[in-house]
Amino acid sequence: MIIPKKQISKLNLATDKIILYLNYARYTAHIDNKFDINNKEWQKKRWTLKFLNCDKSIGGLYYLVYSDTYGDTAHYKKTDTLQDPLNNKYLYSNACREDTLNDKSRHILLTKEYGIERINISCNTTATIGQISFGYDGKIYSELGKNIKEISKQCQIQLFDERNNSTKIAVEAKTGYIHKI
Repeated sequence: MIIPKKQISKLNLATDKIILYLNYARYTAHIDNKFDINNKEWQKKRWTLKFLNCDKSIGGLYYLVYSDTYGDTAHYKKTDTLQDPLNNKYLYSNACREDTLNDKSRHILLTKEYGIERINISCNTTATIGQISFGYDGKIYSELGKNIKEISKQCQIQLFDERNNSTKIAVEAKTGYIHKI
């Protein structure tokens, strides 16, 4: 008897990687308290997974997992990002430029690696594609700038591939539990 091996789609691989890195960012936030009484914008340093557009000349989507060390959320540095626990590569990209990936993870290049064309985030309150940030106290946020927004109900991240197939990830507001729907 021959049992065919189950094929895992690129869409499911991307979903699993995002769940892994969301959990990693959440875990890191629990052990890395960013509170600083002397810095009025300390909350910008919370661990965050943020979805971004690649440079227009390249096209596509990617994400970063970072803590904004300097409180300037418009300029991310490689040293602000987490390193993948499996290969020690930074979860960082220079707007999807492949020639700069030597010590950076390819897993964050959603369009290039997995064919992800679009992302919808139900809890997004920013002008960007969206982000999820984690506090050391277990609270979850969708915005860290001037208008700090704590997530009060389940946040869903929906990924779409080039054939409009989709998967959903849920981030539970009260518990922080992250799972596939």
